[in-house]
This record gives sequence, structure tokens and C-alpha cells, in this order.
Amino acid sequence: MTRPKEHGGGEAGAPIAGDPSSFPNDAELARTLVEGGGRATLSTLTTKGYPYGSAVSYSVDHVGAPVLLMSEMAEHTVNARGDAKSSLLVAAETPDGADPLSTARLTLVGLLELVEEPGALRDGYLEVHPHASYYADFTDFGFWRLQVEELRFVGGFGHMSWVTADRYESATADPIASAAAGVIEHMNDDHTEANLLYVQRLAGLTDATEATMVGIDRHGVTLQAATPAGPRQARLAFDAPLTSPDDARPAVIELLAKARARA
Repeated sequence: MTRPKEHGGGEAGAPIAGDPSSFPNDAELARTLVEGGGRATLSTLTTKGYPYGSAVSYSVDHVGAPVLLMSEMAEHTVNARGDAKSSLLVAAETPDGADPLSTARLTLVGLLELVEEPGALRDGYLEVHPHASYYADFTDFGFWRLQVEELRFVGGFGHMSWVTADRYESATADPIASAAAGVIEHMNDDHTEANLLYVQRLAGLTDATEATMVGIDRHGVTLQAATPAGPRQARLAFDAPLTSPDDARPAVIELLAKARARA
């Protein structure tokens, strides 16, 4: 059986309004998702060849490779010593009431290796997981790193791709990711009229009756609009990529000024 290339009957949805080219690429989305997490599912191979899943904590090194603190008593460590082939599943939190399969997730595939001299990797891990300092120096614990060979990113229904290790390592996490949820909540709670102006005047959805901000990143904002013909997604680009969380508010205000100027 060949793998389908599209969901359902293949009927195309409405095009994204505005500037879809400003969406982050999947390598950037992958780095942002991994660096924003800290807990994942590690899959290793048993001696009988079965995948074995374990809940693990992780940090990342300078190229985005996951670093794990593992006990020799753990089954996944026994498996990794027998066969280094492993994968790590990182999934975004699911908002209340949302379909868990609509949120982003990423599977990193590669080889697990024991780090003999963890040095800065140890410091980085304990910065993310300070509770682990209690047992990090136990003689049966060691730091392991997943040498990533390829990744499968799924951004939601119909959005998926394989990302090469080179593209992943050269990408950077979104610098405003830590502020995104707060900006989105603020815009949807206090500035619904601005969201509507964005989609009507900057994205060309002049018949939109309401709009909700659903995403913001270094490159722009994503909105969901209600129109007489049905829901539409809109994407608006910033003039230049943002470099820090402090840039988010001024950039959103600048978009609003542009929308008002197009009255």
C-alpha cells in the first residue's frame, strides 16, 4: 500500500491570506520545540528487537543534541549499551480543549552515546533540571547524548516533513518563544479589534467578522479569521526578524499602525 500524500479526499482548503512565506521553516520550529521542552519519550531497542519507551528529562547542547542523565539500572540504558539506535519524541503541550494531535511534535532519530567528560553538558543539564544535582554524581549515573541523524517534524494535521541533521543543527530556536503565549493571550483578551484590523487591512480578508491570534514568532504573527465563506488563516510578516522577547510588543504595535494607516 502506498502512503497517502494528503488527508481526506484531497480537497484543497482555502489558501493562507497575507504572507505565508514568512512562516518559520521546519528546522527552526524543531529547534524551538526541543529547546523549549525538558521532558520527552526515549525509545530504545530491547535485546529482542522491540521498541522500549521511557519517560526522560533532557537538556540540549549548542547544536540542539539532547543530553540525558541516565542510570545504569534503567532498562533504556541497558538497551542503549546493546544497540545505540534510539529516538526521542518531544511534544508540545496541548491547550485545554484542543485535539492533542493538532499540536506540534518531533521525533529525533540517532545514536545514543555515553559522554565520558560531560563538563559543560553537565552544567547545562543541571541548569535546566536543578533537582537532578542530588543524584547526578551517583556512581551508577552518566550523561548520554543523542547524536541526531534525522528528524521528523509534525506541526499538526497535514503539516509534516523530514529535517536533516545539518539543517537542524544550523537552525536556531525562536528568540521570542518565551513571550509568545503572553502576547497571544493579551491580544485575544484585550485587543480583538486589533486582530480584526490585521486580517481585514493587512491580509486582505475584508469580509472577516472576527479574528484570533494563534501564533507569534520572530518572523511574524498568525491569525485565524471568521469569514462568510468559512474560517481562514492569515499570516503577517514583521519588517525584520525579532531578536528578543522585548521586541514582540513594539512589533505588534507597528503592525497595528500599518493597519490603521490603510483605512
